Amino acid sequence: MDNGELDELERHKIDALAEFAAGVGHELNNPLAIISGRAQQLLSRAADDDSRRSLAVIMAQVRRAYEMIADIRLFARPPVPQPQTFDVLPFLTEIANAQTQRCSENGITFELKAESLDNVQMVSDPTQIRVIIDALCKNSMEAMRDGRICLKCEQTTRNDEQFITFKVSDNGNGIPKKIRQLIFCPYFSGRDAGRGLGFGLSKAWRITQQLGGKITVKSNAKSGTAFCVELPMRSKN
Repeated sequence: MDNGELDELERHKIDALAEFAAGVGHELNNPLAIISGRAQQLLSRAADDDSRRSLAVIMAQVRRAYEMIADIRLFARPPVPQPQTFDVLPFLTEIANAQTQRCSENGITFELKAESLDNVQMVSDPTQIRVIIDALCKNSMEAMRDGRICLKCEQTTRNDEQFITFKVSDNGNGIPKKIRQLIFCPYFSGRDAGRGLGFGLSKAWRITQQLGGKITVKSNAKSGTAFCVELPMRSKN
């Protein structure tokens, strides 16, 4: 089977997933809404702490189900990129501030290295780039109870074309070599790898492709894992 046939097969798989996601979303949203609404009503009348905690767990799981459906739909049919010109360093600083807060709540240190990008602009979809970085940072947080996450960004040139690279690295559990090639697959569970479940990595891969970039990973048990996203400085969309 040549690359063209493989690409065609992958496209059909994604199209099938899109139809599945649309059907699942439609069928599950209504019962989830009923469960959530009823839980909120009971929570407002709950008289003891045990009942309130139990109902809060139910509502949290409903939100989780909503998020899983949204991730499946995003992977299957991601929104069309909306390119705009933006300053890279302020954009990354805003992301870093949010990630620092999330990491500190889990005893993790977050660091941003992007000094070389002062006064640098790129033309791309900042919302989708944020989704990529958030997904990679979340994956790193789920790989350790404490430790360090670093977001390193720089401008690079390859074949006379300029790119911005976003590297998210951690010193948590590495990803076993035997499953590394599967981690971007939406059908693969990473529980045995010590990483989080869900569509986070496949979502990051899908959006990176849509923005005309590429994503790679390096990992070992001693030094942790590093994801590198390379995006063109100027969108081709």
